[in-house]
Amino acid sequence: MLHTTKKHKDHMKNTRPFFYKFLSFLTKLSNAQMLSIFLIKLLTVFAVPLAILAFTKVSFADYPDRPIKLIVPYAPGGSSDIVGRQVAQFLSAEMGQTIVVENVGGGGGSIGVQRVATSTADGYTLLLGANSELIINKLLKPELPYEVSKDFRALASIGVGPIVLIGKKSLAANTFEDVLSLAKSTPGGLSFGSSGNGTIQHLVGEFIKLKSKVDMTHVPYKGAGPLAADVAGNQIDLGIVTLAAAKPLIESNKVKVFVVSSESRSEFSPNIPAMSETTSLANTTIETWYGVFAPIKTPNAITTILEKKLKGVIDNPDLNKNLALQAISINPKPAKELQTYLSKETEKFKSIIQEAHINIQ
Repeated sequence: MLHTTKKHKDHMKNTRPFFYKFLSFLTKLSNAQMLSIFLIKLLTVFAVPLAILAFTKVSFADYPDRPIKLIVPYAPGGSSDIVGRQVAQFLSAEMGQTIVVENVGGGGGSIGVQRVATSTADGYTLLLGANSELIINKLLKPELPYEVSKDFRALASIGVGPIVLIGKKSLAANTFEDVLSLAKSTPGGLSFGSSGNGTIQHLVGEFIKLKSKVDMTHVPYKGAGPLAADVAGNQIDLGIVTLAAAKPLIESNKVKVFVVSSESRSEFSPNIPAMSETTSLANTTIETWYGVFAPIKTPNAITTILEKKLKGVIDNPDLNKNLALQAISINPKPAKELQTYLSKETEKFKSIIQEAHINIQ
């Protein structure tokens, strides 16, 4: 058994205060080091986001500091191209920056739409879109790699263009009711042309057939020009085209005109009855509309600027006058209202496509 000597006990007693002091020093040192490390890590975590935020504020303040591209998803010369160039001209003046119109045709407008959907969401690539390529194409071709509600942010509604039903001069009908009666008496005997399978003009024809319970034969054309020429030349019974495309033929009395596919008569041709005036088609509106869109992830700071500037464009009376020459009326809608409108349009066209069993696969 070991015995602790008095000398050893005294030594232990004398060294204990030193040991506690040393231990306390180490604890304080450790705490200080840990605090330093913690502060360094904290600064590291917040430094980068703060720097990005500061840079972003400067970037947004300078927007736009270079030209903006406005993609029109069709070849030059059509209604979308005309509307796009008018918007570009007036938006350029509002923003003090060049707006370059780029025509990206093909795929019924889907190629240009996809180009914008996959572009950098920085406010420098925008889309002049219409219902045919944004909604109808996707409903008829689900495999298309974009969806308006998930890939695009609505910025402004620009305007709407009415669609009319015209007929050859020799057709034994003078009113829309006459056309429907003739179609009922000769099932499948009347033919109607459109700008192509799956176009909005095609859907108007199918909608008339569906709601009026008549049978007519659809003949797809490669554009409104050849179709209108064939109606004027008595080569086809009926044609469904935009009012802008039909107006010269109507005014020169080369075709008959029966109805405009809107709920009320067009301000540009008030003598043409509205489709909704027919009982079976009451409360109906199917028009071509045009709007400006950005990729869905475009920052709020940029879309706020664009929405404000586009409102200035829409409020410009000169734009109204220029688009009126194309039978397109200004139809201003705030961005949120336009987004809701798109959802309703999608449901409307989905219903027509399903009920009419339209399939272009």
